[in-house]
Amino acid sequence: MTTPDAPELARLGEVYWEMVLSHTPTFATYLGDFRFNDRLNDISDAGRARWRTGAQALLERLAAIRRESLSESDRVTADILKLQLDQSLEEQAHKFFQWDVDQMNGPQVDFPQLLNFHPHDDEAGLTSRFRAFPAYIDQYLANLRAGLAEGRIAMRIAAERVIGQLKALLDTPPERSPFAVSPALLPGIRDSVYPAYRRMLEFLERDYLPRARTEDVGLWALPGGDEAYRFRIRLHTTTDLEAQEIHRIGMEELGSIQEEMRRIAGPDLKGFLEKLKADPKSFFASREELLETARRDLERCTAALPKWFKRLPRTLCEVKAIEDYREKDCVAAFYYPPDEKLTRKGIYYANTYEAGSRPRFNLRALTVHEAVPGHHLQIALAMEIEGLPRFRRQSSFTAYIEGWGLYSERLADEMGLYEDELQRFGMLTYQAWRACRLVVDTGIHALRWTRRRAIDFFMENVALTETEVLNEVDRYIIWPGQALAYMIGKREILALREEARASMGPRFDTRDFHDLVLRNGAIPLSTLRALVTAWSRAR
Repeated sequence: MTTPDAPELARLGEVYWEMVLSHTPTFATYLGDFRFNDRLNDISDAGRARWRTGAQALLERLAAIRRESLSESDRVTADILKLQLDQSLEEQAHKFFQWDVDQMNGPQVDFPQLLNFHPHDDEAGLTSRFRAFPAYIDQYLANLRAGLAEGRIAMRIAAERVIGQLKALLDTPPERSPFAVSPALLPGIRDSVYPAYRRMLEFLERDYLPRARTEDVGLWALPGGDEAYRFRIRLHTTTDLEAQEIHRIGMEELGSIQEEMRRIAGPDLKGFLEKLKADPKSFFASREELLETARRDLERCTAALPKWFKRLPRTLCEVKAIEDYREKDCVAAFYYPPDEKLTRKGIYYANTYEAGSRPRFNLRALTVHEAVPGHHLQIALAMEIEGLPRFRRQSSFTAYIEGWGLYSERLADEMGLYEDELQRFGMLTYQAWRACRLVVDTGIHALRWTRRRAIDFFMENVALTETEVLNEVDRYIIWPGQALAYMIGKREILALREEARASMGPRFDTRDFHDLVLRNGAIPLSTLRALVTAWSRAR
């Protein structure tokens, strides 16, 4: 039954989502909302102030809603809305934007990537965005200059990676650049985009690189860094776990997973891993072979879904190679969701850079995680839920989303998707990798590990190649806390499943459990626990 406060909550959700889209117009473009295609994000002090004013006004209106008058679904919506508003304000307070030198998502990557989603026939919108780009870079550099003044400075290796990306981009003639989707756009590329990138390159080389951090790469080394890391732990795990506890969990998980690996590899796990790495047959022969294998794996995994899930996404998933302008500094794979109108497929991006260094034996687990039953299944289903507020369909609680992806890797073993012991060993290497993330992320940002120590720990304990390890460690340094979400989320989903099974006995059905976990979109782990507990008691 609708209560008097429910319509006001619905209005607040819509106001919030409109505020998100207008404040981040490039995100709107990614989602297929093209109303703001003539502008770029405002990352200036004034833009942040406008966001704070709007967020605080929404929080005041939200506080006036009587929570006890809402339905269970609306209470979840209200809690998530408050959490996201609070987190956005705290994120600003910790000034992460002041040291945002990012080889994964910086302007040298994000702006070219936007061309994959902005309609190419919208030349007026693209021209406006090209003309706005110099002002955007000015805002970006102003943020970094403020960081230099306040002592919030990125690590040197991140600056070096971004400088390399900028040089490669600027060495590409404008007519062959990712921006050259129409001859009519070339003047804007030459006169606006390239000069802005040159200014960014000059600043990083001349002013930034000499002051960038070398050994003290963790968040602890920045002003207010310890509290900023505690915030990022809460943000990405939706728990109150402390860094030291997460570090301990990581070591315990790693030991347990390695015991499983020894049942396949024998007692000399390190020797087995070295033998795999030394065998050319363990790796792909070409970019094309890697992509074709990923596509076959996706077909096989998709065919197995109906026995384990009640609802399947109507939206399809496709495999694409990560673009050459960012592949060198990018992770092994990632997923891009469909647009809001579900006119675009989900995209499983696979990294084909140096294909000869990419292991065959873990690609099935990678496909499971990024596509199905991992990210594509979960995210596409969330976007197809009718009646769910728009902002909840796009909620990105990392522990839930990445926890589901890692849970899916284990689930795939139950589903019989690993065709031999080597593929299953590949899955275990990925589980070990995520356990290592707990150790390394907390080691870097709370326990004062150096980059070298983090790399050595990884090389000692996982089957990743050196290229992958370097990219991974450098990712954790620029994205504090994000890497914690995978194993923390997976542990909670698996624990909830086993608790429900124990409570319900023969009434427990795995397909029903999956349906419950997936039918609310991405939610905090505490909310998921409350929903599963209530479900298991009621049935």
